Amino acid sequence: MVYISSLSSSDPSSPYGASQLAPRPTWHHPDRVQPYHDSLADPFTFASSRDPIPGLLNNYNDLSLGTSYEYTRAVSRLPSEVLDEIFSYATTTTLARIGVVCHTFQGVATRLLYRHIPSLSLSRTTRFLDTLASNPSLAAHTRTCEIGDASFADASRRGLLPPSFYKLLQRALHNMHRLTELTFLFNGPTSHVLLGAPFKLTKLTASCDFDATFTGWLTEQSSLHAAIFCGNFTTGVTLPADALPSLRRVAASPLALTCVVPGRPIQEVELCLVHPWSLNRDVLQTTMRIISFSKGPLDSLKIISHLAEPPETVLSALEAIPAGLNSITKLGLHAVSGSITDDILSGLPPILAQFSGLKSLMLFSKNRSDALHAAGARSLVPAWHTACASLESVTLVGDTYVHNQTYGWVTSRDLTKLLTAQTLQLRAAEVCKREVALEDGRRLHGLTSGLGVEESSVVALVA
Repeated sequence: MVYISSLSSSDPSSPYGASQLAPRPTWHHPDRVQPYHDSLADPFTFASSRDPIPGLLNNYNDLSLGTSYEYTRAVSRLPSEVLDEIFSYATTTTLARIGVVCHTFQGVATRLLYRHIPSLSLSRTTRFLDTLASNPSLAAHTRTCEIGDASFADASRRGLLPPSFYKLLQRALHNMHRLTELTFLFNGPTSHVLLGAPFKLTKLTASCDFDATFTGWLTEQSSLHAAIFCGNFTTGVTLPADALPSLRRVAASPLALTCVVPGRPIQEVELCLVHPWSLNRDVLQTTMRIISFSKGPLDSLKIISHLAEPPETVLSALEAIPAGLNSITKLGLHAVSGSITDDILSGLPPILAQFSGLKSLMLFSKNRSDALHAAGARSLVPAWHTACASLESVTLVGDTYVHNQTYGWVTSRDLTKLLTAQTLQLRAAEVCKREVALEDGRRLHGLTSGLGVEESSVVALVA
């Protein structure tokens, strides 16, 4: 058994803050792990089995040593699945404290602490990689892992990460045989550390170069369901036709999409146009023609782009979408910079009219001062529906408008309120109907009693 080790009390990177030394408790129970007297631990740094989960508490008075031992024993006998569900709501700090209560809690806390590895700083990433590289039993708990961020991507691009770091990363990854989701944010030709890894991913986000080494590794990922490829594409790279048979959702640049989408059952595509000049008719026309060869069939398209070009150029580019993919049911446009202007919004009806079954339209913009964020944007929704009669929902920034035959275009929140009010009205009408029926029954009963005849005879006479 491997246990969490401690950091020095002055370590500022510890997620639990500066620690305070506390004397070792004097209580001894056979089913409890004896706490260590040192400082707080980084949950991703482990030591040898000599130290029973050391240094996770600021002050051992927090253990509430007066708590009934029998109560702890009773809780620890719950099925592990129940404990996993209960402790899954705990924070990292709380899990670290839970781990020193007893051996059963220690096992549950360890599993949960290492199940989801978040993005960490470079120093903490190095420590946790060293931990997982040295302890395969801990790495076996990991299901999702985020390695790197923007600073990592910049450091790898400039060659600031030493070869020893990548060797350590490779050893750690090869111990995560149950990993299902990976975020790998290292720019450049860094995918060699993934080769031979035993895990089978279902979700992947990678910023490494889309080169021959990377595509060779992708052939091993037969279970990959969703992928985001944001690395540089190497010209001439191809992907075998039998690779990625389970891929359904992909986000990438036009060049990467041409390599991944054709011949595969892709249903959702996010087209990432990283250069401001990429949103033009020629680029979209070519890309639509290529991704139309998806065996999905392709159902959803989202364009993520800079809107630096004039409105007429943007509208001309968007016209290429229904020309190549008029059967999609979901369309989205996300402007990461620039503005969605009034001219773009008012120019959408002729484009929407070319779709045969579009049901959902999503428009997003980071520019809070553009036309999309103005109050008048909602007034254009009926005109879009007139042009595309199949349209059922429109998402503008944070509000989703749905079409209802009775109330027209309303937000999903308003529709919920209206339907709730309608349901209450129907219930009230049903209650009134039942009250009338009961009153009629009481009158009939009084009539029969006054006449001194059988009620069944009166009912037959009335009938």
